[in-house]
Amino acid sequence: MPGYPARATPDLKACIDLIVRPGRHSLAYDITEARLERVAGAASGRLCKDTITSPDALRQALRGAQQSLPYPLLVSVNQEGGRLNALDWPQVAQLPANLALGAGRDPEAAELAGSVIAGQLRAAGLTWNLAPVCDLATWPSVSAVGTRSYGSDPEAVAAMAAAYVRGLQGGKVAATAKHFPGLGGITADPHHDAPVTERLPHGALLPFRAAVKAGVACVMAGSHTVRALDDRPALASPRVLGLLRDHLGFTGVIVSENLSIPAVHQPFGGLSEAAVAAVAAGVDIVMLDSEISRGHQDFAQRAAGVRRRALVTRALLNAVREHRVSQDRIEEAAARVRALHHAYGLGADAVLPSWEEANVAAEHAARRIAGRSVAVVHGRHDLPLSPTEPVLAVRVPNTGERRADSARHAPDHLLGSLTRHRPVTSLSPGAAMPPGTGTVVVYGYDTGSAAAAETARWVDAGRVVVQVALGDPDDLAGSPADVLVAAFSPHRSSAESVVDLLLGGRAPCPADVPVGGTTWR
Repeated sequence: MPGYPARATPDLKACIDLIVRPGRHSLAYDITEARLERVAGAASGRLCKDTITSPDALRQALRGAQQSLPYPLLVSVNQEGGRLNALDWPQVAQLPANLALGAGRDPEAAELAGSVIAGQLRAAGLTWNLAPVCDLATWPSVSAVGTRSYGSDPEAVAAMAAAYVRGLQGGKVAATAKHFPGLGGITADPHHDAPVTERLPHGALLPFRAAVKAGVACVMAGSHTVRALDDRPALASPRVLGLLRDHLGFTGVIVSENLSIPAVHQPFGGLSEAAVAAVAAGVDIVMLDSEISRGHQDFAQRAAGVRRRALVTRALLNAVREHRVSQDRIEEAAARVRALHHAYGLGADAVLPSWEEANVAAEHAARRIAGRSVAVVHGRHDLPLSPTEPVLAVRVPNTGERRADSARHAPDHLLGSLTRHRPVTSLSPGAAMPPGTGTVVVYGYDTGSAAAAETARWVDAGRVVVQVALGDPDDLAGSPADVLVAAFSPHRSSAESVVDLLLGGRAPCPADVPVGGTTWR
């Protein structure tokens, strides 16, 4: 990323306006945005998927925004692969989760994943991805991390993260390593609580160091507190952010975790106070929400978001006047953000690649990655399933406990793929057991202990059972199934790879769950 001037002298309000995201400029001007400007004083600076309903609509909206902004268009998105994808329309090819890449143990596959996601994003007009997750996985998993991590081995995760950064930024999309200094030691979900841990796990900084060495454009600071480093949350700790700057040598843009989450801002006494503390500590971009929404917001919610942003910008301006934040600190942050816009943003004359070609490339990559990552963690000798035995499929419902999770809405690709190859009887959990024989496939995405309990019911009845975890492999723990399969993702490529494995289309690959301490019995 190009360097930035040591001192800039633009208008202070303009600098503050640049570092608070989402911005106040409309990204898709419509009746609602016009009404927001009238009622709340500014546009929302974000795109809502209740009105933008396809990649093509997104592309057209951002093309329009390119023409009216005073600097190159730079819009952020969470498109990680696996469970967190803001672009989750049915026609979008989704990549398997990071834990699948870790299971495949192939950094080239991680670079490929970054490259094809960059192709999709740039084709849609997006050039800043809030990925990759550099946190280390734990067993049992923390709901905020889970399959979003590449694994628990610091060196392996570092290799994957660096490769992903190279792939993404090679495709002209800015990467964001998160959540510094690493969530590996926490036990609470930062979306619901304010996690505090005594110390970082061994090697927690290695993935961030590798991402910095690979030239990552941005690093997101987490909202958790690591007492061995400071008694303040990372995103508001000069010590923690100094570690990133001075020890790891990072010179790019530091981004805050989403401060609008109550659990993130409540320790500071409110949103505005959290923003001031973060900027004073060294954060360059204050994130108040997603710029591409993952859910519906009515007009009142959108107006409230605009008003919250105005309060934050006013609080930052007052903090400078009251000497709680220096003007130099604001101008330094704005200079870095302007450099990011010019390095990765889209100007009015930018030419976007073909969406269709980018999406096809992503679909091919997803199949390749899934084919090498689905892990049989128990019962390899029982595969493939008998070609003459009937198949019964039992899908266990999602618990819906994860806040940041678009994949819970994914279609049931596993059942669809099974029925294309074999006659299948679909049953609900707890349903009466039909007479006769047949292999039972119990599966689900986010089931907790429910899938293992359903499996036990069939095993006790003398049936052969395969249990498939389409999300966190924790769902397999304690299961008495004859065969245990970790797919790491509910998307089409992963489901089809599972079915190919079960029915003998390919032999089990050497992939395994890349998390230390895993137990299955």
